[in-house]
Amino acid sequence: MRALIFCLALLAGSAQAAMTPAMANKVQDAWALFEQDKLAEAIALLEPLKPRDAEGQAYVARLLGSLYWAAEQPDKALAQLEQALAAGVLNEMSAAQTRRMVADILMMNERFAEALGHYQGIRDSGPEAMVTAELHLRIAQSHFQLEQWAEVVPAAKASVALEPAVAPYQMMLSAHQQLEQWPQALRVTQALIDLAPDQLSWWRQRASIQLRLADQEGALRTLALAQQQGLLASEGDYRSLVQLFANRQLPELAARLMADQLGQTLPDDEANRVQLARYWQQAREWAQAQAAWGAAAKLNPKYRVNQFEVRVMQSDYEQAVALLPQLDELRLEREDRARVEMMAVRAYYQMGQYAEALARAEQAARYDRDAAEPWFAFLQEKLSL
Repeated sequence: MRALIFCLALLAGSAQAAMTPAMANKVQDAWALFEQDKLAEAIALLEPLKPRDAEGQAYVARLLGSLYWAAEQPDKALAQLEQALAAGVLNEMSAAQTRRMVADILMMNERFAEALGHYQGIRDSGPEAMVTAELHLRIAQSHFQLEQWAEVVPAAKASVALEPAVAPYQMMLSAHQQLEQWPQALRVTQALIDLAPDQLSWWRQRASIQLRLADQEGALRTLALAQQQGLLASEGDYRSLVQLFANRQLPELAARLMADQLGQTLPDDEANRVQLARYWQQAREWAQAQAAWGAAAKLNPKYRVNQFEVRVMQSDYEQAVALLPQLDELRLEREDRARVEMMAVRAYYQMGQYAEALARAEQAARYDRDAAEPWFAFLQEKLSL
């Protein structure tokens, strides 16, 4: 604002020449007061002035309007600046600058359609020096506020063509999303990441759009790269990345990331301990799986069944049967009890303890006779040798 008012002083020239010497002196005094940050005094000095010449009137109105604006009196500023424009005597640059101030005040007062008309007028017929990236940005902002999404995009593109910046790209992204133009929106997220790589929201939006486009591989790469750069911050961020690893049949990576974040961004609760154990088990990382099931069992003893199962799968039979006293005390569903007994049969058999295996087979028959019965004759034969 101060720079713009300084331009007014430089443009005084012929306007002041048309005033009486007393008026010209008052204008100069007002300028001096402005430079001393005495806005109220400068305004009080200018308000009574009534130049007879149209050019002088326009100049005083324009300067007074600028001072009102600097003094945060937008309504008075707008009235004076519109009066200066209406006189029709300002030169091309002065008129364009005045029109820009009028548009900015209208924009501030949420009169977006009126502001847009002025901005577009400067763009279409104003001096080339006034057609800047910021002007195109204001046009885009006006369309945005009016929810004219299709018009936001070309205005924002014109702005970034002159000066790449986050604000116009951000509006462009929102407009494409409103129009459900997902491939175009995806391209804009890359531009935003290039401009502001530390802004996590762009990475999140890029991954979200990739998922909309059914590109899980792309979303995985996006979030994994953000995680490598230390950007992921919330439970939702890490949960999304873990799920993407799992969806892409990468359970070991899902497990490693989840284990790293458990108790930090991810709550160390029963559900997450169970999910971690399942990922380790899917990855066939038996030692980690049985340890994870053991951690889950500390919160809910029923997961001893899963720990027992993994120890059997791992061929760690002695450690597996060591859990049986705890398992025997659990009140399990019929199906889970059958699983335990049949795995116990296998464990004892592998250890060469055929009598114990047969006893467990007889127990298993109470819950699943079809599964247990083939073991009877086989184990009895082993015991008779």
